[in-house]
Amino acid sequence: MPFVFVAGAGFIAFFIATAWLLGREYFELAAMRFRTPAEAKAMRRQNAATVFTAGLVIAAFVSIPIVNLATPLFGMAFMVHMHKRLSGPRRQLIEADRHREISAR
Repeated sequence: MPFVFVAGAGFIAFFIATAWLLGREYFELAAMRFRTPAEAKAMRRQNAATVFTAGLVIAAFVSIPIVNLATPLFGMAFMVHMHKRLSGPRRQLIEADRHREISAR
């Protein structure tokens, strides 16, 4: 009821809630591609402000009619890039010794 008396407060509350939920869910889905669920949640908590800001971008994307149909694709791609950026330098997938051994053959 208080949102009725303040013009625009309902829109702002909806936008903030949507940004928080979309940022949280899409980031955890993207992070779980590379980490365990516990590590993904911990990383989300450590970078809560960045994840929320990314959620604001996704929430803005959702608010555009017709374009919002592409939200799942855009949201996942965007959050995978955010995860990669927050993770830092890429981990080596092959140990250095094994890589040398394979290249020596």
